[in-house]
Amino acid sequence: MTQLADESQVVLAAILDQSQDCIQLLSPTSELEYMNAHAREALEVDDFETVAGKPWVEFWPDDAHKKVKTAFDKAVRGQRSRFEAFCPTTSGHSHWWDVSVAPVMDSSGELAHVLVTMRDVTDYMNRRLSDQLRREEAERDADLAESVAREMRHRLKNQLAVVGSVAKLLARHTDTAKELVGKLEQKLLALARAQDLLTVHRDEPVTAFEALRQVLGASGAGDAIELLSIPDVRLGDDAVQQLALILGELQTNALKYGALSNDKGKITLSGLMKGRSLCLHWHEDIGKPLPQPEKLGSGMLLVERIGSTGDAPASVEWHKNGPSIRFYLRTLD
Repeated sequence: MTQLADESQVVLAAILDQSQDCIQLLSPTSELEYMNAHAREALEVDDFETVAGKPWVEFWPDDAHKKVKTAFDKAVRGQRSRFEAFCPTTSGHSHWWDVSVAPVMDSSGELAHVLVTMRDVTDYMNRRLSDQLRREEAERDADLAESVAREMRHRLKNQLAVVGSVAKLLARHTDTAKELVGKLEQKLLALARAQDLLTVHRDEPVTAFEALRQVLGASGAGDAIELLSIPDVRLGDDAVQQLALILGELQTNALKYGALSNDKGKITLSGLMKGRSLCLHWHEDIGKPLPQPEKLGSGMLLVERIGSTGDAPASVEWHKNGPSIRFYLRTLD
């Protein structure tokens, strides 16, 4: 009988060694007892004695421990289970495994071993993960496209509201349609410059100094305007559009009647914070006395209207040699 039992074990071992699955036997307390030839080859175990007797969970990376322990506990209770997990070989080569775990009972119905059958599914998992990454990337692209669309709708609504407000104000202070068209064209160009600035800085809000520098530079008159101290604060889209309209109007007036109409004129632009608002001070000196006009033109009325915040009204005043204008922009800081 002993000889027959030994021969049966040899035959069984030979059969297991022919299997293309990685077959392992564990003790009831989870120590590794046996690995077939394919398991030793696939897991790159040169000498089985170096791993025999080690707890099965120690062969797996930490993030797979919960699956491994759950499967073994089910086998101890007489249940079969299956899971997929990542586990490198002893040499560190990356592999994914489809793992089946089942109890092996003795003749008395007690747990004698736990049978583990592993199949290499690395290629399949890589394809699946690649498909998943592509889906996630497509979902991110779709989310980004939707966000951009929402932002563009928001900006368009804001711009249409601004254009409507400006057109109404200009119409009340313009005598002819031709004159209205000319004024409105200037305002639309100013808004276009602001839109260019917003596009360039779409990933993050633009600083007040950078917005001033670019808006003034786009007009061609920026070199004649001296930028003094400007607080290091950020402006939102609406504030940048307001800034472009206001500076466009102030520069137009300065070119026609003020400090930019002659070589002696000088303009300074400075800023300070007032609460959450940025107060900008435009000071013109045309180089000679300039009488105060009897009433404000449509351009200055526009500055007063869009350059005011809730508790800080814009102001247009005159000193001996020209206008002094203060206007306000809400900041993000």
